[in-house]
Amino acid sequence: MSHVRGPNPALRAFMAEAGWNGPALAAALQKVARESGFSVGYDRTTVAHWLSGTQPRHPGPQLLEEAFTRRLGRPVSRAELGLRPADSPAGEEADPEPVDALAGLRRLHSRPSPGDHPDETFQPPLFRIRLLPSPRAAAPAAPSVPGTRAGSPAVPALRRSGPERVGARQVEAVRELTAFGARHYDGYGGAIARSLLLGYLRDHVLPWLSSSAGDLRHRELLVATSQLVRLIGRTYTDDNRHGEAQRHYRYAYRLAAEAHDGQAQAMALRDQSTQAGALGHQAYAARLAEAAADHLPPEAAPGVRAFVLAQQAVAAARLRQSDEALRHLEAAQQWAARSAADGGPHRYPEPALLYQAAQVHRSLRATELSLSYLRASLRARPAGEHRTIGVSLLQLAHLELDAGNIHQARRAYASFRERQDALRSPATALQLSRLESRFTRLGG
Repeated sequence: MSHVRGPNPALRAFMAEAGWNGPALAAALQKVARESGFSVGYDRTTVAHWLSGTQPRHPGPQLLEEAFTRRLGRPVSRAELGLRPADSPAGEEADPEPVDALAGLRRLHSRPSPGDHPDETFQPPLFRIRLLPSPRAAAPAAPSVPGTRAGSPAVPALRRSGPERVGARQVEAVRELTAFGARHYDGYGGAIARSLLLGYLRDHVLPWLSSSAGDLRHRELLVATSQLVRLIGRTYTDDNRHGEAQRHYRYAYRLAAEAHDGQAQAMALRDQSTQAGALGHQAYAARLAEAAADHLPPEAAPGVRAFVLAQQAVAAARLRQSDEALRHLEAAQQWAARSAADGGPHRYPEPALLYQAAQVHRSLRATELSLSYLRASLRARPAGEHRTIGVSLLQLAHLELDAGNIHQARRAYASFRERQDALRSPATALQLSRLESRFTRLGG
C-alpha cells in the first residue's frame, strides 16, 4: 500500500450513501472477492487505512468499484471513489483473456482448473459487469471474413490438419455429451458434472476444433462446442465461481460468433443476463437479454425464442417494468406452446418456463400468482432433477414465508432436506442458509 495526499473524503461519502460502515464495506468486499476466486483479508482496519488515504492494491480497487456498483445500482468508478487510476490497463490482470475463443480455451484448460484440483493456485480474473452503451454493444461483433458482405453468412476458414478429420460423428458426440452433462447438472449440481465436461473439452473437443473439417461440419462443431462451454459456465455459476462462469459464457459467445450462428450467440448472451441478474446488476441483465433477442435470426427455433423471451420477462420484472415483463412472458408462453407442438431439439421445458413465470410474478409482488406457477413447476419436474427441484423448493419456502404461510414454508424446507444429500451445489447451499436465517428470525 502507498499513501496519497491526506484522507479520502470521496470514499467516506460513498460509504455514507451506501449505508455502510467499515465492517459492512469489508463484508461486501469479501463477498465479491469470493465470487471472483480471490482470497482477501479485508476488515474494518483495512477500510480505515483506505479512508486515511492509503491506496488499496489489486484487487482492492476493482472490488470497491464492483461492491459500490451493486449497492447503488449504477456504475461507480475508482476515480469517483478517490482512488488513483491503474498504472496500466493490463496491470490488473496479468493473464489477459485472448480474443480468439479457441486460443483462450486452450490456454485456460491446458492447466488444471482451480477447485477441481485443490493444489492449483491459479486465480481467475475478477468478475466485472461491463457497462455498455447499447444492447448491440453488449457483445463483440462476429469476426469478419475477407470477401464477404457485412451480415452475410460468411464461412470461417478451415483449420489446419490435425490428427483426425472431424465428421458428423464427432459433432454428434459433443451434442450427446452436453445433453448428458445437462441432465447430470440438473440432477446433482454443477460441481460433480464439471470434471467430466472439462476433461472431454480438453482432451477431445479442442483437438477436434484444430483438425481438418469441411466448412459446414466445422461450423456445426463450433456451435456444439459453444453449447458445451455454456454448460460449463453454468456449472461454475452453481459453484459460486462467477469469474470462471463469465469467462466461459464469453467464450461460448465467441465460438458461436465464429460460426455465424445468431441463435447460439443469443443463448450465450441469455446466460450472461441470468448471471448478471442473480448478482444484482438488473439494468445490465435487461440489456444483455435485449441483446440476446437482437441476435435471434428470423428462423430461430420457437423454443429458443421462448428461452430468450422468458429471461427478458424476468429482467424487466426485476426493474419493476410490469407491462413489459408481462408482455414478454406472454410471448414466451406462446412460443413455448408452439415449440411443444413442433417437437425438435430446442423445445423449452414446461417446468423451466413455469419457474421463470414464478420469478416474474414474485418480482412484481404478485405472491399468490407466483406461488401458483412455482407449485405447477414442481409438479411438472422429472423426479430425478434433484438440483432443480431443490432450488424450486427453497424458492417455494421463501414465497410461503412472504405470504405468511409458515407451516407450508416448513413443509417445503423439509422436502428439500430429504433430497439434499444428493446435491453438491454451493449456490443452493447459500440459498438454504438464507432460508434458515429467516426461520431463525421467526423463532426456530
